[in-house]
Amino acid sequence: MPLSSDPAKRANQLANLRPENSTKHSGRSEVLIQPLAERYFAELLGEFPSASERVLRLQARRLAKLERIGAFLEQKGEISHQRRGEVFPAALIEESTTSAFLATQAKLEAQAREARKSGAAPAALAGELEASRTAWEHHVDGEGAG
Repeated sequence: MPLSSDPAKRANQLANLRPENSTKHSGRSEVLIQPLAERYFAELLGEFPSASERVLRLQARRLAKLERIGAFLEQKGEISHQRRGEVFPAALIEESTTSAFLATQAKLEAQAREARKSGAAPAALAGELEASRTAWEHHVDGEGAG
């Protein structure tokens, strides 16, 4: 097959010549996954600053893979053989990756809620102590003046 004259298609064709850069459906292409994973990692780090970096990087890779696999399935559809009703393996991978992502995300959100609760209590207590101290100082100052 000759190389395309379209620059984007030509780049994909040349990338496909190297197995590690295959862009067939892009779900396994490190060249395409890595930048997406870095972007998602930054977003997750902002959302869950106290979470383990390892867990956040894993979640970021899952999101990046889901994005690429989703694009493939939107283009091709999920059914590979209409008569037999067979689905593309990518659809099964998408399903298992989504399940793993959602399970981990639920744990991260629960940890974040707990951190907010335990972090909010000391902050609220500090505010109450400051208000009490101020009220006491006004009380003491009022006694000394009278």
